[in-house]
Amino acid sequence: MRRLVRLEFLLLARERFAWVLLGFLALACALAVVNGRALMAQQLEGRAIAASGDASSRERAEGALTAGTSPATAVMIPVWIRATVIGPPPPLADFSAGRAPFEPHATTVSLRSRQDTLFEGTAVDNPEALARGSLDLGFIAVVLVPLALIILGYGLFSADRDSGAARLLLAQGGSPVRVLAARSVPRLLFALTPLAVSAAFLLVTGPELEGRWAAAGWWLLVAIVLAGFWWAVVLLVNSMRIGAETAALTLVSTWALFTLILPAAITATAQIAYPPPSRFEQIATARAAEVASTTAYENHHADLASQGFEGRLASIRKTLSIGRAVESATAPIALRFDEQLAAQQRIARTLAWVSPPLIAADAMTITAGTDVGRLLGFRRMAAAYLSEMKAVLGGFVDRGEVMTRSDYDALPTFDWQPQPAPPIWRIVALALLAFSIGAIAVTRLRRVTP
Repeated sequence: MRRLVRLEFLLLARERFAWVLLGFLALACALAVVNGRALMAQQLEGRAIAASGDASSRERAEGALTAGTSPATAVMIPVWIRATVIGPPPPLADFSAGRAPFEPHATTVSLRSRQDTLFEGTAVDNPEALARGSLDLGFIAVVLVPLALIILGYGLFSADRDSGAARLLLAQGGSPVRVLAARSVPRLLFALTPLAVSAAFLLVTGPELEGRWAAAGWWLLVAIVLAGFWWAVVLLVNSMRIGAETAALTLVSTWALFTLILPAAITATAQIAYPPPSRFEQIATARAAEVASTTAYENHHADLASQGFEGRLASIRKTLSIGRAVESATAPIALRFDEQLAAQQRIARTLAWVSPPLIAADAMTITAGTDVGRLLGFRRMAAAYLSEMKAVLGGFVDRGEVMTRSDYDALPTFDWQPQPAPPIWRIVALALLAFSIGAIAVTRLRRVTP
């Protein structure tokens, strides 16, 4: 068997198209490495800038809390306080970008912040493109490596059948299973080596983040199992009594169905089944509530001055009252939006099981920490922290009390460290599917006669 594998390596090494394909994969992996390093640097830099801004805000607040501050100035301290909410960096954002380039990873919480404006920096992109990913290692593992396997394996046995070599092999008592096993090893290595080398390079040269190496192990396992699934499909098609050209067309059509068509159809189905409410409705409702609350407050407090302790306290209470009214008016819309988004995620996760590449892509983003679930978790925790901070700071305003340094030190802090579980069930599902298809292919190949 080793001699056959060695011979197949030599034969494949003489094929010019194999080296062209290897060069193409290497170039794509190099671009993915550049993109991944840039994204990871952007993620770390953005968090460093946010942390620096948070430190500056703390210095200003601590300076205002020094002894000798007049009551008219001290009453403004709850409004001046800014707390920065920073999400932990995804361990493998440079492997699978997922939602990382499009979602904010930090935001500022203050007494003036509102739930509907807490995250205003969300970018919008084509959902089907988001499902497939950008040019990162995840895109290469899900889209390009299967194509390379199809190119290397569409004529694995079909070409021998077309040329008559298969009949000669079988007449001499040879087994196509043994020959195809020897041919499989070099072709799988050709397709997976650039991906593995690129992943190793990113690990060695990347930042030291908690859980990064373990996550990379799971990520590579998903990539290998997905490649095994596609190679099982290649073997199954080669076991059919069809020519090499028909086999190539069948494999490319299967790849397009699972990789391009089904993910787009699943996304469209989820959006049609559970359309989110209009953001313009939320903006209009917020604006109407703001105007109504402002008018009502000014009509009831027309005699308050804008300077001095009482005047400034009234101004802060006005701001707080308007914010509460807006949040109350927009809360039903925000709740409907969250419910529809959660429903979209449920139906998308359910339907994703019909597309093995989509299963693998989801598993990779979950492992990388760039999946929708983690980012929605960050949003929920940030929103809960905002409510907690506003309850504490708003209490001083409602009571008309001045904050002290001890009160400031006792303010709640944001500490969210997600513990993502490895996507074991997705890996098991892909492995079982690959094993089942491979077993069917081997059984069919063993029954081939001259």
